[in-house]
Formats: sequence, C-alpha cells, structure tokens
Amino acid sequence: MKKLIIFFFFLLFGSDLINVNFFPQNKKLDILLSLDSEFKGKVINIGKNKFLITDIVSNKKYEKKFNNFFVKDVKIIPQQNKVLIKFDTSEKYKTSVALTPDGYGVRFRIIDTQPSPMKKDNLIITNPQTQLDYLSYVISLAILIILAIILFLVRKKIVKKLPIKSGINILFQKPIDPKNRVALLEFNNRKYLVIVGNSNILLDVFDDNLVNISTKKDFEDFLNTEINEKLDNLQKYIKNAEKLKEFDEKI
Repeated sequence: MKKLIIFFFFLLFGSDLINVNFFPQNKKLDILLSLDSEFKGKVINIGKNKFLITDIVSNKKYEKKFNNFFVKDVKIIPQQNKVLIKFDTSEKYKTSVALTPDGYGVRFRIIDTQPSPMKKDNLIITNPQTQLDYLSYVISLAILIILAIILFLVRKKIVKKLPIKSGINILFQKPIDPKNRVALLEFNNRKYLVIVGNSNILLDVFDDNLVNISTKKDFEDFLNTEINEKLDNLQKYIKNAEKLKEFDEKI
C-alpha cells in the first residue's frame, strides 16, 4: 500500500529538479536539467523564447547570464508541477530536446542559426597599382639575372681564347743612377740582364747552366766583373738617349 502511495505521488507531482548546468559552445547552448527520477513529461513552446517542461517539480529559480554570446541570459522559473525556460536572444535559433541514457536528465539545446558574418581579416583588398609595381620589379630582376649570366659566359669564352703567358720574375736589381737601374729578370727559363728606367737596354741573355747567380752577392760580383768595364759607354748611351728623348718631347 505504501509503494502505491509513492507511485501515485510521482504521477501527480513529477520528478524533482536537483540541479541545472549550462554548457555554452560554439553557436549552441546546452541546458542540462538533472532529476531524481526518470523524466515522463513534455516540452511545450508557449511563446517567443519561452518553453514549458511538464512533470518537473522545483522550488528554486535558476538564472545564468552570458557575455559576447548569442544567448544573453537564461531563466528557469518553477511553476506548479512544471518549470518555465525563458531566454533572451536576438538571433535566429532552433531548439532540440534529448534525454540522458538513464532518463534522469533532460538536455535542452538552443542552436544559433544566424549565418556568421564574413570576417574583414579574410578579405584581401588588392591594389592594381601595387600589383603593377610588383610585376615590374619581378621583370627587372629577371632581366638583371639574364644579363649577369650572359656577361659571365662571354667573359669565360674570351678568357679561354687569350694566350697563356709565363710571368716575368725580377730576381735581383741595383740602382745605377737616380733614374735607372740594372736588373736580372727570369722569363721562360732564361735570364735577361737589362737596364730599366728612362732607358730600357738589354745587356745580356744567358741560360742557367752558363751563369750561376743565386744570391744577391753573386749578382753584385757578376756586375763588378762583367759590367764595370762597360759602364762608361752605357752611361754615355743613357745620357744621349735622355737628350734625344727631351728633344722629341720639345718637337
């Protein structure tokens, strides 16, 4: 008899509302109503942004406010053997209702159906003048690269055609007067004794096996033995060459 009284009590008054949880997500809001028994009621739309859930008993009012969300606030107001869900939103929406697997919970979902506005960051404004300047820069850079490649190939081809000359090495040298000096040069495995300066005179040519000059002292000795006897004639020649040069310059 006692069990029958409890059964009829739940039929008359419904399930008790234990708690309410709010779960805001992207473009949707879930409101979970936790009950102390299996839900047997209905969800009825009674007006704009107003829904009545029957067979739920509550003596407590629940209220939740949101910032920067399509739902501004939600109020759950207890009424006789039912609760009223009332929310404030200016966006278009739709609702859905589902029970938890055990039937002890009611999930009331509000879904934002308003299309998302196009973000300004995603808009790429192109300036025709900017595109033209960029194209001109790319073309100029490409022309410079092509010219550099052509110059490199031409230079490489010219260098290949030039004859390869052996270098002239100055082995030793000694001043004769302020404007001339005698020097020993090496070129193509041969040695040349010359006077360079205002007058360029070739004095002698010889191979290594004929004259062995490997140090500065050897060079000094060679000059003393071979050249001193000819210095007077050379100096006279140099003076005459200088006078002739000055005469040519005056003419």
